[in-house]
Amino acid sequence: PPVHAEVNVSIDFRTPLEPYGQWRHNDRWGDVWTPAHVEKDWAPYTRGRWVYTDDWGWYWISEESEADWGWAAYHYGHWFFDPAEGWIWIPGREWAPAWVTWRRGTHRIGWAPQPPDEVYVEITDNPHYWVFVEARDFNSDRLWTEIEPGWHHTGFLQETVIVNRTVLIRERGPIIAVNPGIEPALIAREVGEPIRTYEVSPVVLEGTADIEGAIKVRPEEGPGKSKQQQIQQTSNIVEPAKTEEPPQALGPNENGRLGDR
Repeated sequence: PPVHAEVNVSIDFRTPLEPYGQWRHNDRWGDVWTPAHVEKDWAPYTRGRWVYTDDWGWYWISEESEADWGWAAYHYGHWFFDPAEGWIWIPGREWAPAWVTWRRGTHRIGWAPQPPDEVYVEITDNPHYWVFVEARDFNSDRLWTEIEPGWHHTGFLQETVIVNRTVLIRERGPIIAVNPGIEPALIAREVGEPIRTYEVSPVVLEGTADIEGAIKVRPEEGPGKSKQQQIQQTSNIVEPAKTEEPPQALGPNENGRLGDR
């Protein structure tokens, strides 16, 4: 995209995110943002939990400590790990329930922040991008305590294959993204009981995703205006799968697979 378009995107997010981290210019990616007050071994999509939604598949719910900026940095744009600067967030205007790629092994699940498309192939086997959990712990509300970083357990990359990534749907109206991830029936099978689905009213940047019931942030809104997503359990459940198919690796030219749901 033209440079001026990228500049507009960073301006839209600049005021809402300014209090929670630092904006700076990166030679490769333009204006980027990094969160303040994160621990040494921190990575995106680790402080929070996954819930399954009927609308978009797996949705990332930030822990309270990251909620003031997580509505933007986990649902728009992309993350890139720079060996010199650490994790940086590159703004974008397309909304998703989470911008991640998924791995699956026999009883282990991994996910990684999806970087910009042009470097996607470079990171698919980079242990620094990946975190893993035992499949039975995947929908735990204390997920962080169960996570095993790929950079500490590089063997996990060999034991798992890439099975999915967040998918952009361009067919009708505004582009939306869905996150089919791992089939929820397989998670229910590992957990040993049906799992509930959730309804989420996300926080979105005004003028981007057209989501019914979304809570909107205007680009000029500064600190003190933090808004919380609304999450509600539904009466719908996903039954455990009767059988378990071995993981099917995503093909080199596949952008992601929509599952049975």
